[in-house]
Amino acid sequence: MHQGLNEMGGMIPAVDLSKRDRIALMIIDMQYHDASPDHGMTRAWEAAYPGSMRYYNDRLRDVTVPSIRRLLDYFRQEDLAIVHVVIGSPYRDLRDCPPRFRVWTRNMEKAVGIEDVWWTENPDFAVIEPLAPQPGETVVRKTTNGAYNGSEIDATLQRMGISGLVITGCVTSACVETTARDAADRGYDCVLVSDACADYDPDMHAATLKAFGLYFGSVATGADEVIAAVAAGSSI
Repeated sequence: MHQGLNEMGGMIPAVDLSKRDRIALMIIDMQYHDASPDHGMTRAWEAAYPGSMRYYNDRLRDVTVPSIRRLLDYFRQEDLAIVHVVIGSPYRDLRDCPPRFRVWTRNMEKAVGIEDVWWTENPDFAVIEPLAPQPGETVVRKTTNGAYNGSEIDATLQRMGISGLVITGCVTSACVETTARDAADRGYDCVLVSDACADYDPDMHAATLKAFGLYFGSVATGADEVIAAVAAGSSI
């Protein structure tokens, strides 16, 4: 950070992870269309622009999916709340998505030669197998980048009694960032887990985390840091 920004970042209150019944692990958009090199948008972009997805795919495989799975296993073991956020529309024409999002989607589909990327009837709508929801886990479907703009997640979390979120998923600078910032603005205590998020470009990932830690909430390096804090009833 530039001189002085480290001190500014220290002004954000730490996130208390001691209230186990009030925290949830949030996993954003880890679906085949977004988070698998062999499916959906990721495969299409790589076919259209060879090499463009190499960093992203490597990070998902080697860092992000294992980190999310580590958190998922721990939260399941400890019977803590888990919320899977997925993006998609039951309407093939995306009528319940914002107009700008629809136009962007169609432009993207045309550019890379893919159809119905967000349609819920597309098999790629499913969450990737290593992170697939188990029976009883909360699944919230959104219709745009930010969950608080495109779903009933706020009401759902309030009814669950959740006030703290451990946030993971993809893409860091898009759906993850938008959801995390909106959650913080609504009063949720939020931790972004760096290793459990993925972006197409490392600079975009780093910039998102820097800004979030400066203005909105806490940033954890990886799953073990979060698990240690929850186990100790401490803060990050």
